[in-house]
Amino acid sequence: MQLVCSTRHADVVRRLGAEQVIDYAKQDFTLGATRYDLALQLGGTYSPAAVKKVLTPHGTLIQSFGDGSRWFGPVGNIIKAVALNALVGQTLKSFTAKVTAQALNEIRDLIESGSITPVIDRTYPLTDAAAAVRLVEEGSPAGKVVVVLEPPPPRLPPR
Repeated sequence: MQLVCSTRHADVVRRLGAEQVIDYAKQDFTLGATRYDLALQLGGTYSPAAVKKVLTPHGTLIQSFGDGSRWFGPVGNIIKAVALNALVGQTLKSFTAKVTAQALNEIRDLIESGSITPVIDRTYPLTDAAAAVRLVEEGSPAGKVVVVLEPPPPRLPPR
């Protein structure tokens, strides 16, 4: 498995099992000769047309879109993928997570069973939630940023 990420996240993705890590600041993987049956793009760094070039003739690209363009967000990449689908033998799909109670319960069960392990960059108490938000706004943390809801202090019994 190959993963493309920034230099600062390379150690994290190696610990997650990547056999090869490509630093997108130093190397453009879309210009290489390697072809892939499946590409999963999280964050929308590359256009669908760029990733399509490194897919095998019947390869699949699954995108979970990031911000996209300034004016239209990820809609531009969604439209590009739909248009390219009509023109190529490859499959270009988008994926959007649906946050439901059932989905969250399933994820909790997977975490509790040890089937998956979330990558947590930092944990903040609720009193430092503003710092957690700043970290997310300033750049891409190497994992999730967690705000912990601490239990309230015990109440004294009434007199």
